[in-house]
Amino acid sequence: MNVREYIASGVVESYVLGLATEAEQQEFEAMCRQYPEVLQARLHFEQALENKLLHDAVPLPLTLKGKITEALSSLEAPAETFSNAHTAPVRRISFWPILAAASVAALIGVLIWAISLNTKNHELQQQNLALQHQTNAATAQLNSMKEDMQHLQSPGMKMAAMQGTANAPGALATVYWDTTTKDVYMMINNLPQPASDKQYQLWALINNQPVDLGVFEMRQQRLLVKMKNVQNAQAFAITLEPHGGSPSPTMSAMYVMGKL
Repeated sequence: MNVREYIASGVVESYVLGLATEAEQQEFEAMCRQYPEVLQARLHFEQALENKLLHDAVPLPLTLKGKITEALSSLEAPAETFSNAHTAPVRRISFWPILAAASVAALIGVLIWAISLNTKNHELQQQNLALQHQTNAATAQLNSMKEDMQHLQSPGMKMAAMQGTANAPGALATVYWDTTTKDVYMMINNLPQPASDKQYQLWALINNQPVDLGVFEMRQQRLLVKMKNVQNAQAFAITLEPHGGSPSPTMSAMYVMGKL
């Protein structure tokens, strides 16, 4: 078994996102117990997704931090440790618990804030308006994430896990190609921040010929970035180009690549 090829096949992303079949799940869990590299790849991908959700989350007012922390303390589970990579228990993760936790935090914050408004003055009413704006933004973000998850679960969806090259060995991004609609979606898992005059560009490889699928910004409001439509593809790659993109890829500046 070539462990590196197994990891690059996209099975890690499929398992973490809940897209793997039951047989694939059982095989992956066995591989996690047998090969520390597979377990570390799963943990790294889970952490990357969690960091992105936390980074993009709409923050609640600072005055609610202590109250929300206290209210949620009873929901916290004991921290899980991984003292031995070979025998560490396999823990599945999905977006739904994260989204549910975010929803609970937002709703508790709104409730506490609403109660306090009964005894406060006009200034707090203005703060309430600001809180309502934040709540609406958080709700819209959660809904967009749910829509993205529905896209990933489409029957015709294929995935390409793009691994880092020598330019950035730790880089990681994932492309999802809908074989029915031909739509292309990308998830930015871990890419170095580019210089201000540079921009990442996604390419589809069709018969070894690159096809431009567009440039993108690192900061995204949605979990998935919708790129240009492509009728067929065997692989995908991301290069670092001058801001605005290039008509052809700079091969020496390729950061990730993966096959379907």
